[in-house]
Amino acid sequence: MGGWEWMTMALLAVVMLTGSIGAAIAYQSGPPPVVGTFDFAYVGFVVVWGALFFDEIPDGFSALGMMMIVLAGILSLRK
Repeated sequence: MGGWEWMTMALLAVVMLTGSIGAAIAYQSGPPPVVGTFDFAYVGFVVVWGALFFDEIPDGFSALGMMMIVLAGILSLRK
């Protein structure tokens, strides 16, 4: 790997660390069901980024799994 790849890996590591610490702080300060619901927002972004950058469309099993994850997030909001 060259210098550009190492810089990219270091930047990604900093972004992941920042996101993880931010999620931990959010779980400490906010109601867990609400934070958990927003924590699962990555599912929508996965579909969008996969379609835009990799020309991937989820198959039936993937779409079913994503719907189950979203449904679990919605159910966790119920009190």
